[in-house]
Amino acid sequence: MKQRPRKARSSIRRLAERRLAAGTAVDIDDLTAEEIRNFVHELEVHRIELAIQNEQLAEAQATAETAMERYRDLYESAPIGYLTLDLEGVIVTVNLVASELLGAPRAQLIGQKISSFVAKEHQDDWHFARRTLSESTTRRSIEIELALPDGSTRQTQLVSSGHLDAQGKLSLAVLDVTELRSAEHALRKAASEVSLTEQRERRKLAADLHDDAGQLLSLASLKLRALADVVADGRYGPFEELAELITEARRRITSLSFQLSPPLLHDVGLVAAARWLAEDLERCYGLSVHVAEGEELALDEAESVTLFRALRELLINVTKHAAVDRARVEIWRDGPMARVAIEDAGVGFGRTAGGEGGFGLLALRERLGQLGGTLAIGPGPRGVGSRVVASVPLKTQEGGSS
Repeated sequence: MKQRPRKARSSIRRLAERRLAAGTAVDIDDLTAEEIRNFVHELEVHRIELAIQNEQLAEAQATAETAMERYRDLYESAPIGYLTLDLEGVIVTVNLVASELLGAPRAQLIGQKISSFVAKEHQDDWHFARRTLSESTTRRSIEIELALPDGSTRQTQLVSSGHLDAQGKLSLAVLDVTELRSAEHALRKAASEVSLTEQRERRKLAADLHDDAGQLLSLASLKLRALADVVADGRYGPFEELAELITEARRRITSLSFQLSPPLLHDVGLVAAARWLAEDLERCYGLSVHVAEGEELALDEAESVTLFRALRELLINVTKHAAVDRARVEIWRDGPMARVAIEDAGVGFGRTAGGEGGFGLLALRERLGQLGGTLAIGPGPRGVGSRVVASVPLKTQEGGSS
């Protein structure tokens, strides 16, 4: 069939629209043969257009169904658990992996609050975290311990998508980190044992220095005094110089033995050892260190030794690089963490490289990390100088033993 010009079709459409607007029906008897042919052609074109649109719609629907089927396959077979929560924290959707992680069939999970699977001691953390995850516009993650129906527990990491969907639902990825945390705990335990072994060797070396070398120098000092007493010509000057050298050697050996393993650290605690260290640094380097008042913390040997070594290294770093003669030390417990802070009003760590310091601080960060601790570096309280906080987790919190 020959197609009519666009102008003719437009005029017919306008004619039809005017007649419909006037409320008059089209009377076939009033139409000429040419107008009837044009109307029929118009209807045929419209029918073909509808058929093409239906085909396109069917193709789009088939494509959408294929994509949805692939999404469902990926959703179900993914190695990561996925679930969706509504505004009240009720589970709306859950894939097979998440169902296995929660320890219940999917049919039983739908409609339950995720909080019913959160361990009792983590409930407050979860309610706060859910609000944070819901309000955040960026991807966030938290770690929560789940209490499963069979009585076991599982460490999980929940990762939010960073936004709510059109219905206000929150999508979460659920990862089982139980084995990872167990491996980290074993690594920390091994690192703690290595640290304890090193510290025992340090204590032995410190005792040998203090007892053997110190006693030999004391004996040499006595012999020197006895020799000076029998000198008849009164030339005591050389003997006095030698006596001063021996006294200084004894002092340095005593200081070195205390630095290797201060008895106060093991007999009294970290605060007492910090005060002794402050006196030693002022005597050796001229650095005046104020140790804030605080109670002794219940630390095991690995924790106290690690924090003391961190404290000593950081204060010596102040003497070398901060260009100040004063520093402040604070020791306190912060929930499950024991923390030591060193503040000074010196030149600071600068604004480059994140203020991470040199290789000495990197090594210190690594030692703290082996025990699950951290090293935080920032400016001083008034934006001047630096504030470095070394932290380690308390064993009483991490493993239930101390």
